[in-house]
Amino acid sequence: MSKASMASLQRALETKVGMPPKAAPPDSPALTPPVSAASPATGYKAPSREGKTNITAYLSPDYKASLRLIQAKTGHSLQDLLAEALNDLFAKHDVPVIREH
Repeated sequence: MSKASMASLQRALETKVGMPPKAAPPDSPALTPPVSAASPATGYKAPSREGKTNITAYLSPDYKASLRLIQAKTGHSLQDLLAEALNDLFAKHDVPVIREH
């Protein structure tokens, strides 16, 4: 893509989002703003996730399909189903069961 078309595209994007156009000579290369070192490393966290942690596993797609079938039958969220399954595992191995999730 040529410099002129990039500048034109940038002006169109700025106009679309309501930003005032930048005054730059048509010959100058497009400049990107430097990334601020003060930017927070963490993004937005939903209030419903406060005090909770993410647990991830890579499993066969069949696990997900079965979970979705149970979800359709019961109407429970995947989070509730996984918490229930983990509590069953905890009880089986005689470790503390979590009462709230």
